[in-house]
Amino acid sequence: MTNQSTLIALVAGLAVTAGALGLSLSGVFDEDTAVKSSNVANALMMGHLTVEAHDEAGNLIAYRQSDNEVVNSGEQCILKMLFASGADRGVAGTTVCTGALTTGWGVIGIGTNNDSGGYDSVAETQVRLGNETSTVTGLDRGTGSPTWTNGTASATTKIVLAKTFTMTSGNTHNIGESGLFNSTTVAASGMLARQTFTDVALTSGDSITITWTFTVGN
Repeated sequence: MTNQSTLIALVAGLAVTAGALGLSLSGVFDEDTAVKSSNVANALMMGHLTVEAHDEAGNLIAYRQSDNEVVNSGEQCILKMLFASGADRGVAGTTVCTGALTTGWGVIGIGTNNDSGGYDSVAETQVRLGNETSTVTGLDRGTGSPTWTNGTASATTKIVLAKTFTMTSGNTHNIGESGLFNSTTVAASGMLARQTFTDVALTSGDSITITWTFTVGN
């Protein structure tokens, strides 16, 4: 777990140097290769979000992809984890670093993004999801399964974090956002990154797989 958290922190820390990236994709089967950031070619790290939803029979019902937005609080906490030690490293309850700092940002949350307080789009100042489905059976946040790729002459260094949510609630939920956190406890967690996407309507038995990818190098 220590190695995982260290690499996640390092990868995310490089995002601060790389700057914000953005691909905006919408629709049921969205794809767009337009690059919105002028510094992508020089970026040390790229972050990407992929969303796949299936019905109870396993049929693909929605697909989304977009680059993520690392928020300010996550960037600040990254620097403390990388360059500070002891009490200066940040502890739970501070304004900069919240959540369990020893576990890294391996927790994935989703939400319906219907908050009226300015959370319909992504902003660097955000510290939570607009309307997280943390109390919905099957849609509560949880730890993603990591897949590591070590950099070689032919392979880029990256981590892929994925989690599948299967809804068992009787109501329909329109999922339109995801975030990466450092704790499964909502009230005490810190958010590293957030992204919104065109709503995916889930009914009982449907599943949605959220995949966060961080790639280092070019």
